[in-house]
Amino acid sequence: MLRDINLIFLGYRVLLFVFFVALSMGKPYTHKALIIIPSVLYLSLSVYLFLYPGQVRLFKSYGDLIFVPALVLLSGQKEAVFALLPPVALYTSRKIFEGMLFFWFSVGFGFYYYGKWGLALLPVMVALFLSSLHPDLVEALRKERFYIRNLRKSYSNLMSDYGKIEKSLSHLEMTGAILDILQKSNSLEEYLKDLKGVFNLKSISIRPMQGNLFKEAMLDRKTCSFHVPVRLQRGEASVIFYLNNPLELYDKEFLKNLERAGKLINLYIEGFEEKPQAKVIAV
Repeated sequence: MLRDINLIFLGYRVLLFVFFVALSMGKPYTHKALIIIPSVLYLSLSVYLFLYPGQVRLFKSYGDLIFVPALVLLSGQKEAVFALLPPVALYTSRKIFEGMLFFWFSVGFGFYYYGKWGLALLPVMVALFLSSLHPDLVEALRKERFYIRNLRKSYSNLMSDYGKIEKSLSHLEMTGAILDILQKSNSLEEYLKDLKGVFNLKSISIRPMQGNLFKEAMLDRKTCSFHVPVRLQRGEASVIFYLNNPLELYDKEFLKNLERAGKLINLYIEGFEEKPQAKVIAV
């Protein structure tokens, strides 16, 4: 990879050498020597750096910044300004500071050679500089997008865990409330009245069942009630909770709490009398 980069730099420097040699054609010998001699030195150092990458580090870091603007100035031709455009594109995406220096060199020489017409070159130079930043901008945006995506994922997991904790806390609070009612109530009727107030129910009734005990709690949407089967020491019973709001029939957590509270009636009664006129307890 490093060899490929060095080869690209060598190719670009060879082309600049050819460009400045072409600009020196037709000039007096003295002026031609002022262009060709620095150009040959520039090319020689470039080839030496390519063959021995660990050497002449000063030229590797600052060679282009020294030779290219100097050759643009020594050439004395306004076309030489365009020799500053490749270094702008090449350095800006790798070394932003050097790329910016080349950009300001190109702006300065543009006004030096073209005067007010240098303003026409300014948008092109700015566009070249910004387009050279494109890989860095894309990489920065990619990293930001990666961070934001991970942040959103972490936030989603955090909210999911928070929802579970909040749900568990609500469950524990309601369980604690039911146990408090159970502890404070001296009779079944008092227990049912307290449940009615805590859950905001219309009424509660307990009916004996004659061998047809259903295994799971059932909903009766017509009467807006929730039926909880309870197995007593003698027989079975059904605890019926009549709700005020039909939407509560769809609240699974609310119904679980009702079912849990209903099954605790076996702590108050052992069973019903085996008579057809067995009473129904209702509050």
